[in-house]
Amino acid sequence: MSVTAGEGGGARGAADGGLLIAVITNTAPESTLPRVLDALRTEGAGPGEVVVLFTGEPGGAADRTLEVLLRNRPVEVVRTPRAMRAGEGRQFLADGVRGHRFVAFLDDDCVPQPGWLSAVRAACADPLPTALFFGPRHPVAAGGGGALVRALESRSSKKLALIDAADVPAAVLAPKALSAAGNFVVNVMAAREIGLALPLFARTAFEDVDFQVRAELHGWAVQFHRDLLVEHHDEVGVVALLRKSWHSGKGMARCAVLYGTAFWDKCRLRPWRALLSWAVALLCLAAVPVLPWAAAGALLPVLLNTWLHRRELRGARLSHRALYLLVKPVRDLMIGLGFIVHYAAIRLMSWPPSEWAEMRRAGTTVGLRYTPLHDAEEVRASPTG
Repeated sequence: MSVTAGEGGGARGAADGGLLIAVITNTAPESTLPRVLDALRTEGAGPGEVVVLFTGEPGGAADRTLEVLLRNRPVEVVRTPRAMRAGEGRQFLADGVRGHRFVAFLDDDCVPQPGWLSAVRAACADPLPTALFFGPRHPVAAGGGGALVRALESRSSKKLALIDAADVPAAVLAPKALSAAGNFVVNVMAAREIGLALPLFARTAFEDVDFQVRAELHGWAVQFHRDLLVEHHDEVGVVALLRKSWHSGKGMARCAVLYGTAFWDKCRLRPWRALLSWAVALLCLAAVPVLPWAAAGALLPVLLNTWLHRRELRGARLSHRALYLLVKPVRDLMIGLGFIVHYAAIRLMSWPPSEWAEMRRAGTTVGLRYTPLHDAEEVRASPTG
C-alpha cells in the first residue's frame, strides 16, 4: 500500500481515518531497529500499518544496511528525497501521507512495551480533536555514560510523576510535562495546519515541544497516556550527551522567548540554577588565596545535585552514583550555557534576524502560517464548535 503522495499518484486510500506507525531512522542501527519492528509485530501491527521512514543519505551505507535488516521483514520503506533531520523527516511524512488520520512516530531505538499498540488505537478513537498523544519514554542504560545519566534522570521526570499519581486517569489533558518525539502520535490534519516541525527549530532541539505548545495555543488538545510506554535503548556517550545538552539549551531558549509561562509550566528544568551554582563555585575558588576555607564552596554543584537528585541516586550502584554526580552538573551547565547564550542573542541582538523577525512581530509562532511541503491543506472544524 502506498502511503505518501507521489507514490501511486498520491490517491487517498479507502482506510481513511486509520493509523500509520512510522519508525524513523537515519543510521539503521542493527542493535535496536529490528527489536522495534519485531515488538510491533508481536503487538499485532500488520505489514500495511508500519513503515520505516529513512531520513539518511540515499544510497549511503545506512541505506544499504537498512535493506539487509528488512530483507525478511515485510515493511514498506519511505525514503526522504535527501538526508533530513528527524523533525523535518516527520514533517515530510505528515505532509505526504494519504489514507491515515494519525501517524504514530517511534525512534529506531524506542521499543514498544506490551499494550502500546492497544493504547495508541484507543487514544486515536477519542472524539476530542487532539493534535498530539504522547507517553513515557523510559531510558535503559544500554551502553555509554550518557545513557546511564539519562536513565537515572528519568526517575524524577514529570511523566513518571504523572504515572505515579494515585488518581491519574488513563489520559491527562494538557499535561504539565514535555513530549518526547521518539514516542508520540500526531494528528495529520493538525500537523498540516500548524506545522509539525518549523524551520526555526531545524538546527536545535525541542521541535516536538514547540509543536506541543503551539497545538494547545491553536485550540487543539494534547494528551498524555501512561500506557504509551516504550523503552529507550539509548547508547549515547558522555561527550555526545553534552553536545545534545547544548542544543537542548538552545531549544529551551527559543521556546522560552516564544511562549513564556506556557512553556515553563510544562518544563521542570530551570537552567539558571546550574549557572548560579557554578558561578558561586568559581567565586569560592577565586577567593581561596584570601580565604582558604572558601575552597569548600567549590563542591556546591556536586552537593546541590546530590540533594536535588536524591531520588535518582537512591538504590543506584556506587559506580553509577559517582558517574552521575560527575556528569550531571556538567550536563546541567551545558544546558544552562546553551540557554543563556542563545536567549541573550535573541533578546539583545534579535539574532538570527532571518528566523526571528516575523516571529517577533507576531509575538508567537501562533501568528504564523505554515507552508506545507506538498499542495493542498485540509481544513478542520473548530474544536470548540
